[in-house]
Amino acid sequence: MNSKQKIREILKKVFPLSVIPEDITSLKIGDIPDWDSLGNFHLLLAIEDAYKIRFSVDEMSQTQSIAQIIQKIK
Repeated sequence: MNSKQKIREILKKVFPLSVIPEDITSLKIGDIPDWDSLGNFHLLLAIEDAYKIRFSVDEMSQTQSIAQIIQKIK
């Protein structure tokens, strides 16, 4: 499973009532109804857990798209 597939699965878990498109590359905060500032926090916590990484407070506040998340994971 590549990063995009793994992140898509995380999106499906964090936002279970939302339809997650196949291509998540251009998704950003607000593109999914439940992906607001609180949803973003929950998403980043799930990413941290899945990838065994930690985001700084600044990274948490500045990371608002899938492209940025993928960049941070690498």
